[in-house]
Parts: sequence; C-alpha cells; structure tokens
Amino acid sequence: TSETHPDSTKWYAGANLIVNWAASDEEVDGYSYILNTEPVTNPDEISEGAKTSLAYRNLADGQHYFHIKALRNGSWGGVTHFAALVDNTPPAQFEIEVVPGARTTRRQPVIQFSSTDASSGIDHYELKTIALTPHVVEAASDDTYQSLFVEAQSPYLLPTLSRGQYDVIMRAYDRAGNYQEVIRGLAIVNALFKPISDEGLEIGGVVTLPWLWVWL
Repeated sequence: TSETHPDSTKWYAGANLIVNWAASDEEVDGYSYILNTEPVTNPDEISEGAKTSLAYRNLADGQHYFHIKALRNGSWGGVTHFAALVDNTPPAQFEIEVVPGARTTRRQPVIQFSSTDASSGIDHYELKTIALTPHVVEAASDDTYQSLFVEAQSPYLLPTLSRGQYDVIMRAYDRAGNYQEVIRGLAIVNALFKPISDEGLEIGGVVTLPWLWVWL
C-alpha cells in the first residue's frame, strides 16, 4: 500500500513516494525489493532487511513500479508488484482563440482552446469570464458574469455579454490535478454603423444620421 499514491490506476502530482507492506503471520527473515519503470521485475536474492516501509524522493514524471518478495526459512517467495503514477508537471502552455475576434460586436463570441500533457494527459478544461468595465460589473447582479470556474469544451459559446471589457481565464487540468492557466482579453463593442428602423443610421453608438441625410 501507499499513503502518497494509494490507487495504482490513478495519477498523482506528488514526486515523493511512500510504500508500506504487511508481513504475514509467518516469520520473515527479510525482503528484497526494487523500484523501476518495468511493470514486471524479479528482485535479486539479496535481503534488504526486515523493515516494512520505504520512501523514495523526487521521482521523475512517469510510471514507476515497486517489486518486492519475502525470504522465509531460507526460501524466497513470489513477487508482488505495485504501480505508482507520477505527474508533477502542468499541461503545456496554450492560447485562447476568440471567434470572430478579441474585439467584436458579437454579444456571444466563441472560445477555442487546446493543450497537451506529456505524462498523464489532459483531463478537462475550466473557464471563467470576469467583467472589467465598471458599469458591467455593477449591473451583474446575477451570475451572467461567472464568479466561479465552469467546465468547458472547445469550442465554447460564451453567455450573452454586455458592451465592455472582459478577461477570459482558462485552465487546462491534467489527470493528476496539475493545471495551466492562461488569460485573454475580450472587448464587446458597438457596431460602427447600425440602422435604426425609421430613425436613420446610428454612427458609433453616439450620433444618429436621419435617412434623408444618408440618401443625400
């Protein structure tokens, strides 16, 4: 068993491994053991003593295997194998792509993203949108602008946003719980020209030019 890496099928971020084993009711003269990257290994027939726990420090990322056998009455028993999966490195750096662009008139832009992880692999992504423009922050009485991270898959359609500045924060998690975080600025702006039914053509969200003037 292991208090640091209890489940042999799961990845852990800890680089220090503690292994414990229990002796049977029979008297044990000693144990022979080895830690390597091979799933199956037969330790040598040289006793390492009768202690029942061992610690390894600063293990490299990857799959490690602890192999042990017991010496009783001058005879070696069968070999027991224990796996420890170590991933202490966050996923690779990545970029957030905003469609149609980081400065857009679209109220619901699409976010695209992708990262990789060399050891345990990518488990999931989480996203949070933070409003930076004061009037948007004050108006966000509900959870339209997320205060918590939510799980997301690429491509991800953002909720309907008001005009203003935002930070989109994305985290890529690997199967050991490590994460890589990136931030991308986003601006929702007014269209330069906007037709308003019977009134005319709005320019920059400030001035409305009557249709007669437009035709002239």
